[in-house]
Amino acid sequence: MKTLKEKCDESPEKEIFYGAILNPEIKDAYIGLGFLDPKESRIEGPGKGHEEILYVTEGKIKIKIEDEEFILNEGETYHLADGLKVTVTNLAPKRSYFVTAGGHTKVHSHHTH
Repeated sequence: MKTLKEKCDESPEKEIFYGAILNPEIKDAYIGLGFLDPKESRIEGPGKGHEEILYVTEGKIKIKIEDEEFILNEGETYHLADGLKVTVTNLAPKRSYFVTAGGHTKVHSHHTH
């Protein structure tokens, strides 16, 4: 069985999530693992009805929200409020990895019946 990191490394989206879509026993939480290659930037953040905590496990990531910027080093976290989208940029000379842990802020379901 492949680890979450192995699945992430193989993902064309450069991230993998584990939650209600993959395990119907999970109701209100999810965890994801993503990576950025050196100097890569992209938009990240929870969808409407969700909030997330972004945790840098390897590397150094800059978070930009409009005119504000924050630098996160390994072991540091940042809270992303409901629907907030930010630009994340890898400042490390190698691949940076981050965990995204989230949950619902409003009652809803990802299960199809």
